[in-house]
Amino acid sequence: MNTIDARSLSCPQPVILTKKALAEAMGEELLVLVDNETAAWNVKNLGDRLGYSVVMSNPEKGTYQVRFAPATDTQAASKQEGGYVVALSAEEMGTGDTAFGRKLMEGFIYALNEQDSLPEYILCYNRGVALTTENDKTIQDLKALEDKGVQVLSCGLCLEYYGLKERLVVGQVTNMYRICELMTTYPTTRP
Repeated sequence: MNTIDARSLSCPQPVILTKKALAEAMGEELLVLVDNETAAWNVKNLGDRLGYSVVMSNPEKGTYQVRFAPATDTQAASKQEGGYVVALSAEEMGTGDTAFGRKLMEGFIYALNEQDSLPEYILCYNRGVALTTENDKTIQDLKALEDKGVQVLSCGLCLEYYGLKERLVVGQVTNMYRICELMTTYPTTRP
């Protein structure tokens, strides 16, 4: 079994190393070691998207193991057809008065809920993670979008940087590799 030691590497390096190792593994099992839960979930989610059978464990403090085995009915990563993503990098929309910009962002997310064509994903990064952690109005509207099938993803590194990781209320934690992957796969709206 091939082993990748990605402990002490920052996001998105563990995911990138894993993806390269999976491409080279040619159907062999792979073990990836990381040193935090967020990295373990990010690596696991990559394997799930690529159609691998993935098992995550935490056998000792400070080390997470993610084991990859080809699924019995291995499927390639699904190609996206249609759809779009919304990328939110700030709590406010536009430049100018901060309080007014926040009202505009709240209005944008509310209006997004009323559209006939909803995004596949809403990506929150940098101060945009405050929309999934601190702003009750946007949290309510993002939950409504999630109930309609929109996936809301917040950058784990950003949540950690701003001290908001434990305050995530809506959506899931992701990584910059996944955000980059989605923004280069789908048409992207950046209000």
